Amino acid sequence: MEIPYTVKPRPDTGLYNAKLGIWLFLASEVMLFGALFSSYVLLRVGAVPGTWSMGLMDIMVGAGNTMVLIASSMFIVLAWAQLKQGNLAGYKKWKWATIACAVLFLVVKWSYEWPTKFKHYDIWLSSTVELHKKLEQGYHLVAEKHARESHQEGEDAGSHGGLAKHYVEEEIFTKRFFKEPSGDSHKAFDVAWEQGTLALSGHINSYEEAQINVRISGWKADAGVSEVDAEKTLARFGAGDPAKLRKQGGLLLEKTDYDTAKRVEYALGQAGFTLALGVAGYTEKTKEEEGAAWVWRTKRVAEDIGGQPRVRSIIVSLDHSHHQKIKVETKHIKRLSAFEPKHSTFFGIYYTITGLHAAHVFGGIIVMLYNMLPIGLSMWHKDRERFTNRIETFGLFWHFVDLVWIFLFPILYIL
Repeated sequence: MEIPYTVKPRPDTGLYNAKLGIWLFLASEVMLFGALFSSYVLLRVGAVPGTWSMGLMDIMVGAGNTMVLIASSMFIVLAWAQLKQGNLAGYKKWKWATIACAVLFLVVKWSYEWPTKFKHYDIWLSSTVELHKKLEQGYHLVAEKHARESHQEGEDAGSHGGLAKHYVEEEIFTKRFFKEPSGDSHKAFDVAWEQGTLALSGHINSYEEAQINVRISGWKADAGVSEVDAEKTLARFGAGDPAKLRKQGGLLLEKTDYDTAKRVEYALGQAGFTLALGVAGYTEKTKEEEGAAWVWRTKRVAEDIGGQPRVRSIIVSLDHSHHQKIKVETKHIKRLSAFEPKHSTFFGIYYTITGLHAAHVFGGIIVMLYNMLPIGLSMWHKDRERFTNRIETFGLFWHFVDLVWIFLFPILYIL
């Protein structure tokens, strides 16, 4: 049975089936992205001044990706035009160029732009006095240099604190939340300064992590594990006399790292043992030593281990300070968060919209690769007009994906 209107236009719409279907699909996509764009606008308009981050996006990266997608739209049209002329080789050339642009867009987004945000932190302190102290330590040198170069003086120019405060307001707070100075920006900064709601922003360079002693407190005979099996479990972790430790308890591991201590705690807990973890001291580590410092959150650094925090302090390289480093003790940290979705409303909707858009780009790559494989190209050899129409309908989808980004770029990176 032959399906009608796969090539010939329908008499009621003037469109062949595939084009009618893609327009209906795109209509639903407009409603989906339209709802997200509307949510973004309403949330931003309703945000309290000084709470909506606007200066955290890398405009050059966003602009570069915009150019890449615009080029891909041009290439898909050229690929379709080659098919209309019966040139399959030309189609392949321009289609591969389109795929390359799409892949480049995702590589920039997923391997560069997002990871840099996941390693970038805001740190809120519980003490206003401590916040002012850290801001002065981190910014007084660059503030002095900035004042000399611009021939400007901050509030109380004779003190580092006045210059640092002025620099933080003009070069960091205002540019991040208002883009340019205004009455609202000054008012919002004064409130944030007095209430201590400003955040230290930067990268974690190193930290002091606990060295943990693991002690056996006891063993439950009714835990469903035999004495022999319990002692075998102890022996796995280098116990000198497993039988003695099971009966009398004592020190099992001394000054071990956190991950090892937790693995031992879990394994021995399953074997019926009760353990006590205590901090024997702290050792400084760099983020490269652990390899995953970018997943840190407040609960992680402040996790209680026998009455002591897992991390005693962190060394932070502050933004806009010429990489000035300051030491922040965990006891003063109220909240620590990378630029991840849970960081703020802005990043929550940023990752939602850009993630959904990236998923459309990835889906488009899959379809394009299919149309380049023998299974997809077989349609060309059977029905050239139908295959050409198939590429045209995909082109409409791809133009929509690019159009969504053209709207995303200015509202997220520029405005």
